[in-house]
Order: sequence, then C-alpha cells, then structure tokens
Amino acid sequence: MLQLTIPEIETYDEIRNEFVKTKREVLQLEHSLVSISKWESKWHKPFLGKNEKTNEETLDYIRCMTISQNISPGIYNNLPVFIFTQIMNYINNPMTATWFNEQQNTKKS
Repeated sequence: MLQLTIPEIETYDEIRNEFVKTKREVLQLEHSLVSISKWESKWHKPFLGKNEKTNEETLDYIRCMTISQNISPGIYNNLPVFIFTQIMNYINNPMTATWFNEQQNTKKS
C-alpha cells in the first residue's frame, strides 16, 4: 500500500474564471488485482503489457487503486508532479522476488 499526503492546492478554473482551492487529502492506494480488474472492466483492454496508456487511463487507474474514502474527485486532475512520480514508481515496482523466465525450447542430442 502507498500512502501519500496531497497538499492543499490552489488552481485556476478557466471555465468559471475563478481560483479554486483543494483541501489537503491523505490518499491510500493499493496496486492489486482488484484495482486492475476494475480498470480493465471499464476500459475493456489489458492493463498489464507494453501498450502506453493515455493520461485519462492512467488517472483512472489511480482512482481504481484508491482505498481512501470520500476523496474529492478533482484531486486526481491536480496531482503535483512529485506525487504523480511517486505513484508511477509504486505501480512500476515489481514488488516480488519471484520471476518467471521464458525458456527456449532447445533439442538435446
């Protein structure tokens, strides 16, 4: 599990022509088969693999990983770069000591 404190952020809403302040949030994330399953059921494609994900798909996966309750939906669109980097490092960390190698089928004579 990854726990992050999202600082209070002030952004500018161009549509409403006003400054918007988000409150400080504690975000608990869990990169798991459950979160992958939630994401895949929405996007109808495999999460794991070499295909790049769009920004929208990546933010949605962060939403799927969120186990904290009552998180403001706007927090995901305004994640500071250092927080986003921590999340991506967490997702890309193999977190296991078990590895499977593909063995080539060689004939012994």
